[in-house]
Amino acid sequence: MKRFALYVKNHFEEVRRALAAHEGFSLLELLIVIVIIGILGTIVYTRFMDLPEKAKVQAAKQQILIFKMAMDRYRLDHDAYPSGEQGLDAIRSYLDSREVPPDPWGKDYILRVPGENEREYDIISRGPDKQEGTEDDIRSWELHKKGSGVGSKNVEEE
Repeated sequence: MKRFALYVKNHFEEVRRALAAHEGFSLLELLIVIVIIGILGTIVYTRFMDLPEKAKVQAAKQQILIFKMAMDRYRLDHDAYPSGEQGLDAIRSYLDSREVPPDPWGKDYILRVPGENEREYDIISRGPDKQEGTEDDIRSWELHKKGSGVGSKNVEEE
């Protein structure tokens, strides 16, 4: 019986030494790694999640520039810009798609003839919040503040 007890004791000693030799991660080390992964995930998320919205803003700006070129072509043919009542539908034939698409947020662009501050016209997208008159609106006269702006009598300097 003593032999068996000695065998069991030696076996437990071997198991204890094997477990002591096989080091794992402490709870503190695991928590530090989890916090670092969380911080990196937050940085990546905030960096890339606003890209679709930025792309929509750029698309709206490009569309307004296309409308401005079509407005100028309309003026060359008709000696005047289309009236506010005609709206952007009047320049359909000057667009490649022959359609006036909505802005990237699904709302119609706004055309004002005459525009404010002695501009000949204004083209406006309501922007991401879809409300007119807010800071995120995309306005034709703000796209080119230096140089001669298309559709603008007086040129604003930055």
